[in-house]
Order: sequence, then structure tokens, then C-alpha cells
Amino acid sequence: MVNLWPILVVALSTLTAGGLAFFTDERHGDAPFNDQFLSQVLEHAKTWTPDTSFQAGIYFRTFRNLDGIYQSPLDFTLPTKRHQEAYDVEIPKQFDAREKWPNCKSIRVIRNQGTCGSCWAVAAVSVMSDRLCIHSGGKLDVDLAAEDLMACCKDCGNGCNGGYLDGTSFQYWVDAGLVSGAPYNSTDGCKPYPFKPCEYPFNDCHKEESPQCSHHCIQGYDGRYKKDKFYGSVAYNIPNDERKIQLEIMTNGPVEAGFSVYEDLFLYRSGVYKHVTGKQVGKHAIRIIGWGKDRGVPYWLIANSYGSEWGEHGYLKMLRGSNHLGIEEKVIAGLPKV
Repeated sequence: MVNLWPILVVALSTLTAGGLAFFTDERHGDAPFNDQFLSQVLEHAKTWTPDTSFQAGIYFRTFRNLDGIYQSPLDFTLPTKRHQEAYDVEIPKQFDAREKWPNCKSIRVIRNQGTCGSCWAVAAVSVMSDRLCIHSGGKLDVDLAAEDLMACCKDCGNGCNGGYLDGTSFQYWVDAGLVSGAPYNSTDGCKPYPFKPCEYPFNDCHKEESPQCSHHCIQGYDGRYKKDKFYGSVAYNIPNDERKIQLEIMTNGPVEAGFSVYEDLFLYRSGVYKHVTGKQVGKHAIRIIGWGKDRGVPYWLIANSYGSEWGEHGYLKMLRGSNHLGIEEKVIAGLPKV
């Protein structure tokens, strides 16, 4: 019998979906899942633990490129909330929005964007949903619809082909409002998420196409599109300042941010992530819900949008206080109209 393994070609396709790359791979190739790459991560990752469960011969038909954030062509900027009092108040060493606002179930939700480069929209509506609940005193615990934002706000991005972290999403919430959403295949909201979850390790997932804008709720939902809208009252940036970001989160709720993604993130399992090796593959938007220290290393507590099987049950701890990979450079939020 001829041994075909030595002549298997590692194929990395150019089929990207603004947040996704579809490729096949074996552990002896040049992609992030070969043994040499894993050994480099194990040698240099002192603050976090990689996933070493990948087995030789397994094909990784899909994995995320995470290239979901692009430079906006618009000359759009939000006002900056200065938070001058950040150096006059006590900032706790540890904070978790899930514990401060336990009655807001949206804060505890880990969304799954599926094989669609919609991180920019999913992170934004997650923050909006959290703040709608927080500032209504728990009366409006509603998941806002990522589909409504990604399909209908043409200035915000390009659907599954990525979007912008410039504040246009939050300004759209103020100007046009967003309807209620729900998980995939649910009838609990006006516009449930349209794409099937893609579960870690993403072996059996397929590229999704951007949804078309519709001003109608799904059939079976007891509500009308226009009457189902929820609005923001103001949208703003938070300065690149650790204490000011912390004050904003502990006062008003989670925030949206983004960071540059390198190949070693693909292997993250637990601990405080700090980039150690690999190529840059894009940028990714996430929701920051708190902070703390792990074995003395400061971190931001991040709710990712890759399902609860990824990372620490869907969460990522990232190095805090040094603008690592740009995590503190562009932080956006807003307040709801309640």
C-alpha cells in the first residue's frame, strides 16, 4: 500500500467571508495546526494554555480567519466620553458585569456568529442588549437583532463580509433603532439570527452569504417590525485609557472593542492570552464585560462570539493595560432610550 501522507498538500483557499477562511490541513503542513507551530506556542506561551488536542491526519476544513473588521471609507467619528473622574474614584481589582447585574440574562449569553464575518454586528448588538437591560432596571431584557444591523445599515459594514469599528453601528441604533432578535431557529424575536451555529473545532461548517435587508418580522412572531424597534439615546467612544474603560464598564455596562488577530489565537484554550508567534490574519470585534488578574497577570474579560465550546466556555482573557494588539485603542458604547 502506498503511503500518501507525505505527498498530501496543505491547501489554504482564498475563500474568505470577511471573518472566515476555509482550508484543509494536516499537522505537517505550514498552517497553524502543524506540530512545529504548536511546539513554538507551547515554548513561548507563559500566561495561557493552548489546545493540544489536534490529532495528526485530521483535516480542518473550516476555521476562522477572524478578518471581520475593516477600515471604514467614511469620515465618521463619534464624540469621546472623557471620564475625567476616572482618577478620583476607586476601581476594583476585579469586576464582572454578570455579577453586578445578575438579572440581565443577555450579559451571560455567548453568541455564535456561525460561518459569517459578522463579529462587528454581533459584538455591537450584544453591548446594546446588555445596556438596554441595565438602564431599564431589568425591565427590557431583550436580545437585539444582529441581522437587522448587518443587513440594513449599509454604512456600518458589508454583512458577512466584515464591518467597521468606527461607531456607525451605535449611531444607527440611535437614528434608526433595532428590532428584537433571538438565537438561530427560534421564534422568540422579530429577527432571529439567520445562520446555524458553527461549533468548535469548526470541522463541519460552510460559508454563509450576507442577508438581505427586510423590514418585516419572521412569520409566527407576534409583533410588527416598526413597533418592535428599540433605540439608543447617545453613542460615543471611550479614550484609550485603562481606568476610563474600566469606569465606563462598571458604571454603564459592557463595551465593544476590537483587536488584531494572529494565528496563535486559533489555539487558545485558557489563561491570559498574549500573542507569541504566527502571522497576522485580520481583526476581530468582541464585547468586554469585566477585568481581573490571573496568576498576577492583568486581563480583560471578553465574551467572544464563537460559541461556548471555544476558549474558556466562550470567553477569552486578554492582556490588559498595555493596549495589547490594539484592544484598548478603539472602545465604543452608547446608552439606550428607556
